[in-house]
Amino acid sequence: MADVLISTPSLESGSFMTVTSARQFDKLAVFEAHVLSYLRRVKEYHEFVFTDVPPSWGQAILRLIDEKIASRKSYNTTSRSLSIRVMPTEIQNCIQDWLLNHDVTREEQLLLHGIVGTTLEFKYGPYTGSTKEPDFFFRVNGHILPTLAVECGWSESGAPLLDGMNMLLVGGDGSIKVVIIVEWTRLQGGRVSGTTVFPPPATASSQRLGIRRCDLFGPAMLAGRDGNDVLYLDIEQLRDHAARNLGFMNLVPA
Repeated sequence: MADVLISTPSLESGSFMTVTSARQFDKLAVFEAHVLSYLRRVKEYHEFVFTDVPPSWGQAILRLIDEKIASRKSYNTTSRSLSIRVMPTEIQNCIQDWLLNHDVTREEQLLLHGIVGTTLEFKYGPYTGSTKEPDFFFRVNGHILPTLAVECGWSESGAPLLDGMNMLLVGGDGSIKVVIIVEWTRLQGGRVSGTTVFPPPATASSQRLGIRRCDLFGPAMLAGRDGNDVLYLDIEQLRDHAARNLGFMNLVPA
C-alpha cells in the first residue's frame, strides 16, 4: 500500500497527515527504520498514522521513539493503528492556559494536576494494551487515570480526534468523564478557524462550556460539595489565548 497524504486542497501547504500501512514491511527492523526516517525529515507539525500494526510492533515503536524523538503518540490495540504527532504548534498548547482558569476554590486547585503529553496506559476492556498521550489532562490526587482530557487537532480530519476520544472514554473504564476536542484549521491567507471559536458567532459573549464538579474531581471531590454544580469555561477566554498564540505563529484568527 502506497503512502497517502491527507490534506484539504484549499488549505495552505504545511499541514499534513501521512497514512501508511505496516503490511508492506516484512520485518520490524525495516519498519522501525522507515518510521525514524519519516520523523527525522519533519520541519513542522505533522501527524503520521500507521495502520495494520501488530501489538508487538506498536510497543516496540513506542519505546524506540521515546528514546529518539519528542512527540505525542498513541497505539490502539483494537484498530491496530499507531499515531505519532511531532512538533505540536503554539495554537495546540493554548488550551492549557484556558483550562487553568477554571472556577474552583483554592482547596480544590490543590487536588488537580494539569499534565501535558504524558503516556496513559489502558488495562481494561476492549482497549487493553493501548496507550495514548493526550495534549492535556487533569489528574486528581492519588489516581493515575485523569478525569478530564483534551485532544487538539491542527488542520487534520476529525476522525482521528474522535477515535482518540473513544479510546479515552472507553479505555478509561469510567475514570475519564470528559474529553474536550478542539480542532483548529489553517485557511488561506494565514488565517485560522476553530469550531465554535473563530470566527466568533453573534452570541459569542455568552458561549460557555459546562463541566459538572463530580466529573472534574471524580473520587477526589471534597466532602460537602454538590457534585451536580456546573463549572463553566468561557469560550471568549479561549479566543484570547488562541489569538495570542497565533501571533507567535504569524497567523491571525479567521
